[in-house]
Amino acid sequence: SVSWLAAFQNLACRTTSDATPQAMAPQQDPKAVAGLVADLKMLAAFETAADWREKAAMDSAFSAISWNDSSVKAALPEYLAASGSERTKVDYAFNAMIPRPAQDIDGRQAVMHTWIKARLFSYNKEFPFQFNPYAQ
Repeated sequence: SVSWLAAFQNLACRTTSDATPQAMAPQQDPKAVAGLVADLKMLAAFETAADWREKAAMDSAFSAISWNDSSVKAALPEYLAASGSERTKVDYAFNAMIPRPAQDIDGRQAVMHTWIKARLFSYNKEFPFQFNPYAQ
């Protein structure tokens, strides 16, 4: 069974047929993990700035999101059109990391949430999330 974190780590690794952690050879920098972490940091910065009503800091954090990431841009309409188990898995992973819904302070927070969900959707397409620890 591969957890969602392991799935993110697999994005940066070339796997062999048995896909065990010992069989994975690092191929490049873990850009997928770094992109997700960077976006989560900017979301946290945005939320903190919103709590303090610091508009300039909110603008800065919003601008620093990975809006130019082509894989997320491509996955966004697919995520929005998705239904069923694939969308449910992505929403579950997102809610595990960001349990609070977007606040009504600024609509941009909801946009950031959707962008991060689209990022997770693109990861799920490459390495499907498996949340059942008993699945083989």
